[in-house]
Amino acid sequence: MTIRKRDSRAGTPGAAGSAKAAKAQGGEVKAKQRTAKQLLQRATRRPRATETEADDAGGRLFVLALARGLDVLSAFRAGDRALGNQELAERTGLPKPTISRITHTLTQLGYLSYDSRSTTYQLGGRAISLSYAALANLDVRNVARPIMTELAETNNLHVALGTRDQLMILNVETCEGHGLVGLRLPSGSRVPMAITAIGKAYLAAISDDERGKILSEIRKQHGSEWRGIEKSIERSIIEIEEKGFCTSAGEWRKDINAVGAAIIPPGSGTVYALSFGGPAYLVSHEQLDRDHGPAIAAAARRISASLGA
Repeated sequence: MTIRKRDSRAGTPGAAGSAKAAKAQGGEVKAKQRTAKQLLQRATRRPRATETEADDAGGRLFVLALARGLDVLSAFRAGDRALGNQELAERTGLPKPTISRITHTLTQLGYLSYDSRSTTYQLGGRAISLSYAALANLDVRNVARPIMTELAETNNLHVALGTRDQLMILNVETCEGHGLVGLRLPSGSRVPMAITAIGKAYLAAISDDERGKILSEIRKQHGSEWRGIEKSIERSIIEIEEKGFCTSAGEWRKDINAVGAAIIPPGSGTVYALSFGGPAYLVSHEQLDRDHGPAIAAAARRISASLGA
């Protein structure tokens, strides 16, 4: 009888155990990487209403399919050249098959244009036409532009006019000093609401009920960091009440300091806010409080008065 010898390497219990342990460790690392990626996507994702939430918010008249289509259009940001269905799914939180149907429909209607070579989408002519019409008819932008330009060029800093877009602030007009470096935020760009001067100025100007709803959504995004952010927002509301402006030093980006003030509309119109600032090496904490804060508060009052507030 011939007895076959077992491969000592394959049959060694220690080697098999080591292989299993290495495989398990590799699986744990991959799982942690997937979890980290999912958390990052969730933090940057635009809030999306479920069917139940939509009914609560808009009742029977709320059209969920339309809301999802608008979410897809809103996922495009300043600086985006083109986005694929996968990127749109990540930004909106919608399933990829749903995204595919929506992008096909929006392309057929002219709100998106499709590049078959890269299988990506860009905003189409009808979407661009809407944006230009909105900007052209925006009174606050026309009133604010000369005041913002004067402020930016006199101080060689960045000035922005913005309003709420979900949990972000959308810059509808920006002006920069000629020699400014280190901060470029064009019209159409977005910044976080909770950790910027312009965002906190906006939060200070809206009603308590609306602010409470927004902060409830922001809390979900920031987790353990929320308590510090909440205290900063509370301080900014007090600053606005006492001085007409609030400050933000290194909260959004460590190298950026800014001040913010609210533009109070006549009646129940849209609330806007202004920010004024730049790189920390050009804008000290002392300058924020002594010079730039009073300047942006005065500019906000001039714009509000011109609008009839």
